[in-house]
Amino acid sequence: MAGHLLAVTEQELFNTTLHGFQVISVFIFCALFLVGSPYGSQTDYNGVLTINGRVAWIAMELVSPAVLAYSYFSQDPLSALHSKTMLLPFARDKEPQGSLVFVCLWMIHYLNRAVVYPLRQPSRKRMHIGIMLSACMFNAVNGYLNGRWLGVVGPDTAPPGARGWRFVLGVFLFIAGFAGNIHHDNTLMRLRSKPSTGGTAGGGSGSTSNKVERNGSGGSSRYLVPYGSMFALVSCPHFFCEAVEWTGFAIASGSPAAWAFVLNVVCNLAPRAYFIHQWYVRTFPEYPGSRKAMIPFVF
Repeated sequence: MAGHLLAVTEQELFNTTLHGFQVISVFIFCALFLVGSPYGSQTDYNGVLTINGRVAWIAMELVSPAVLAYSYFSQDPLSALHSKTMLLPFARDKEPQGSLVFVCLWMIHYLNRAVVYPLRQPSRKRMHIGIMLSACMFNAVNGYLNGRWLGVVGPDTAPPGARGWRFVLGVFLFIAGFAGNIHHDNTLMRLRSKPSTGGTAGGGSGSTSNKVERNGSGGSSRYLVPYGSMFALVSCPHFFCEAVEWTGFAIASGSPAAWAFVLNVVCNLAPRAYFIHQWYVRTFPEYPGSRKAMIPFVF
């Protein structure tokens, strides 16, 4: 009886949190289209509520791998709640065999996203502390859901080789999306680190109308029109590649928590891609009219 209660209690919390995580994505999608995208080129705010952008990015992104690892390996990651609530942990009656590979994929992504990427950026604008804190909360919930599914909740503990085509296809998409994300991030970073002489990268026009510079208390920022690779089709191929990457993760793992993450990724990135695309069109008179925002030929 006790073991049954242990399993049911956190299972209910898990299911409620998972459903809430799915629903909140729709509100985020609508809210971002209403208020805009308060990042990078889309904001000039440098008030007292901002902090160093590089530090803020690293801090908020590290939350996800830290919480996922703790939720995956811990018998009882919510032990601090026991003295104040009736919440009791899952009864772990199995040791996951194949799911550790997904933990490794998660860590590889966030090693790049949380550490390598921000340290390689030529510059980064200051970030509003509210954005950082909301991102920390999002990453904590996402890490908990995916860590607990992979470690305890998920019924599939088969080794990766026994997962068949779903695993192969998913990992392929994850690797392709991960590589594409880094490639297009590199293109943008090369543009921002170029000497201030005008022009573009990847074979585009050298017109100075394709360059804009901003100076503020957060430092100077340079924006140029990117060309080459998927930039020929969309303004934000790095966003598209990230969506492909996590779709692959969800296919390979079969995790509803991973699919909820994919939904949130799309609902977060699609409005941002739209506003970034519109900013490019307004800012650069020679911006290619055939480009879409995020999804080639579609959006």
